[in-house]
Amino acid sequence: MPDFPKLKPLAKSLLSFVAPSIGTVHGYSNPLGTLSAASCYSIFLRHMSILRTAGVQGVPPVVAELGPGSSHGTGFAALIAGAEQYYALDLIDFSDAAVNVAIFDQLVALFSQQAAIPSSGLHSLRFPDLDCYDFPDFLAVKTGPAFDSRIVAIREDIVQRAGRFVLTAAPWTEATILRQNSVDWIFSQSVLEHIDDLAGVYRALAQWLKPSGHMSHLIDFGSHGLTYEWNGHWALSDAMWRALRGRRQYLINRQPFAEHARLAASNGFVTVLQRRSKRFDGLIPEQFAPVFRSVSDEDARTHMVFVVSRRTA
Repeated sequence: MPDFPKLKPLAKSLLSFVAPSIGTVHGYSNPLGTLSAASCYSIFLRHMSILRTAGVQGVPPVVAELGPGSSHGTGFAALIAGAEQYYALDLIDFSDAAVNVAIFDQLVALFSQQAAIPSSGLHSLRFPDLDCYDFPDFLAVKTGPAFDSRIVAIREDIVQRAGRFVLTAAPWTEATILRQNSVDWIFSQSVLEHIDDLAGVYRALAQWLKPSGHMSHLIDFGSHGLTYEWNGHWALSDAMWRALRGRRQYLINRQPFAEHARLAASNGFVTVLQRRSKRFDGLIPEQFAPVFRSVSDEDARTHMVFVVSRRTA
C-alpha cells in the first residue's frame, strides 16, 4: 500500500502557493544541527576522525562546507583546529552574527579543554558512530600565546565579517563562486539530499577541489518526517510530490545513493570509504511509485550514508 504525506507538512506546502515567503523559511530544527557548539564540535570531529581513517593527515588548510545551516560553527571548529580558511556555502544564509560569535567562544573552550567527542544523550543518535570518542590526538591543538592570538584574529574576522578567515556565499548556486582547484576539503552534513541540481553540484565539487583533495558527506535518505513511513517519499506520485513541495525553495530530491555514486564517479571522484546505516522497516521497492521501483533493495533499506571521496588527479 503506498504511503501518504503527513497533514502538517502538506498544509504548509499548500499554503506556500498563496504565501511564497513560507518557502524561504528554514524548515528543519534538528537538535543535532549547528545551533549548538557541542553539535558543531561533534560533527567536525567525527568527520575528521573518519577522514583520518581514510588517510587524510591533519586538518586540510582550505575548507568549504555546503549548507552550514543555523550557524557556521562546524567551519569555525575547523579554523580553531588549524585550517587557514573556511567557505560557508548556502542557498540562504540562515546564520545570525550573535549566535555565530557565541558558538565560536564555546568551541574555543571545548578545544582548549580537549573535550571528548559528544556521544551520549542526543549525540548517541548521531551517525556514524566511532570506535573511540576521546579528543583526537592527531589534531595536536596547542594552547598558548600563539593560539590565543590566532583565536582573537579569527573572532574579530567573524564579528566584522572581513573575509580573512571566513567567507560566506549565499546563494552558492554558481560553480564560479569559488576558484577552480582552490579547496582541500569539502564537507556537508545532511545537505546533499536537499539539492535539486545534483549533477551541477557534483560538477562544482570537482571544479573546486584540488587534485587529490577530499570530500566527506553525510547524506540522509529518509523522508525527513514528510510521510508516515521513513522511506514513503519514494512511494508518492509526481503529482502528490509537487503538491508536497509547494513553492519551497528546497525540500528533498528523492535521489537514492546509487545516483550520488554515479555522479561522483562521472566527475572524477573515487570512493575511499563508505558507511551505511540501514533500516529494515518501511516500504520495499515494489511499493514505490513506478519511477522509483528500480531502486535496489540495498538503497531502499539505506537510511544514511557517510561517504569519503577523493578527486583523482
